[in-house]
Amino acid sequence: MDYKTLKVIGKSLYQTHIPKEMKRYLVFLGRCYLHQKEITELFAFFAKTPLRQKLLAGNPSFVEQVTRAFFYKEASWTERIALVENHIRYLENIGTAEFLEKLYCTHEPVELWKDEFQEQQLSLALWFHGGQRKEGCLSLVLRWGKEDLYQIMFWLSPGLNAAESAVWIGALQGTQQGNAIIKVLTKHYFGYRTKNLIFYGMRSVAEILGCKNIYAVTNDGYYAMNHVRLDRKLKTSFSDFWEECGGIPCEDKRFYVIPVEESRKEMSELKPSKRANHRRRYELMDDITAAIATSLSPYLKESKDK
Repeated sequence: MDYKTLKVIGKSLYQTHIPKEMKRYLVFLGRCYLHQKEITELFAFFAKTPLRQKLLAGNPSFVEQVTRAFFYKEASWTERIALVENHIRYLENIGTAEFLEKLYCTHEPVELWKDEFQEQQLSLALWFHGGQRKEGCLSLVLRWGKEDLYQIMFWLSPGLNAAESAVWIGALQGTQQGNAIIKVLTKHYFGYRTKNLIFYGMRSVAEILGCKNIYAVTNDGYYAMNHVRLDRKLKTSFSDFWEECGGIPCEDKRFYVIPVEESRKEMSELKPSKRANHRRRYELMDDITAAIATSLSPYLKESKDK
């Protein structure tokens, strides 16, 4: 095991001049010492290509993620390492080096869609920073002005059927600033809830990246359930929302499986008074998908080959 590199990574993760952070740094080194084989294999994975070396240097959180109880409840060291490696491999297979470097080296958002609301920009973007590392390796963020309204933390990996590719969602988080802006936005977007809007963006990203299914963590599967009291409940029910989106519980009770395509009602099923609103909503959804496809096109290998 490369202790010199490990110490450099540890000191980039933790501010060791602060006693509490120094303790975390020492615990980090201790965990790596106890799992030398796994850490050595992870380092070998990132050392394999110059691009991976850049990604690890730009985002040392990849190492911390495998040493802590992140992603989902009871994820093992082996599972966490496979998760990180599979995510990187997937992005390498479909995306350009520029795409990965932008996400993990320069940490720039990749804007996918934008609109203007109350003289401020509303946008969907792919982005990753250290604060999102507990629940995934990448995030889809819905931002209004300087405020993040919603973010979905996820990773890319084979599905429960190893032959399929999938998006795995570790968390859906909303704004802490209250519901006032959410209600106004819902009305503005033809009754389409803001939470549904970002999830539709996630569905569009999944489809464009070639994923066949979406797996989403349940209340019981949320990573923090490793630590909380048995009588404590999450403030927001993931499971209820996944069911609203057409999700079905998996045999593994930690996850729901959700179809990539969102079900749409036929106009004939709707009351005449609601048809115009739904028509506008569906036009909005189609515009979002088209914008995401256009925005991702320069970063996808298949698009460049056409």
